[in-house]
Amino acid sequence: MRKFLLVGRTGVGKSSFINATFGSYIAETSEYEACTKLVEHYAYKTHLGDVSLIDTPGLAEDDEACDEAYLSLVRAKVNLAQIYATIYVSRLNETRFRPDEKRTLRLLTDRLGASIWNRSILVLTFAASVPNHQLEIVAEKRSQQIFEFLQNLTKEQDIDKIFQGFEQTWLVDNIVENWTSDGLPILSLLTD
Repeated sequence: MRKFLLVGRTGVGKSSFINATFGSYIAETSEYEACTKLVEHYAYKTHLGDVSLIDTPGLAEDDEACDEAYLSLVRAKVNLAQIYATIYVSRLNETRFRPDEKRTLRLLTDRLGASIWNRSILVLTFAASVPNHQLEIVAEKRSQQIFEFLQNLTKEQDIDKIFQGFEQTWLVDNIVENWTSDGLPILSLLTD
């Protein structure tokens, strides 16, 4: 079974990504407050192989003590050695690379280890809210900001393996109705 660890700030659409992947409402979501307070495993059997998405509480909701508690929960409930890939989820439609995202990336790297980025996928959500004519430019800029920050962060830590980049970057949206005809089912990407 391929296990994918979903991480990111609160409100970026991790649980909605799970629902979109499996095509049904299995992970609780809310527009107005954080829903995921526990580490939840969602498994799905496909003809290409079994997939497990591990939903984690969003970071940067409250204070660092809360983030520390959530990351301790992740360390206790997830065997990181069994993770096929880390999926970092971020919003594409944000206009700035904010301090809370930098803090989230730093905390994930410090508390879960830089090795979580060795095999990682960047998922940029809310892509349908970016005008089509700007989509490629905005996605490239957002990806570059996250890449450069992680690369500098791993250089700072003087570890053996400096972040080389995400294996893939996916633009997704929780509402795909009438958005694009070139989309791929997410599940097909996870079992590829």
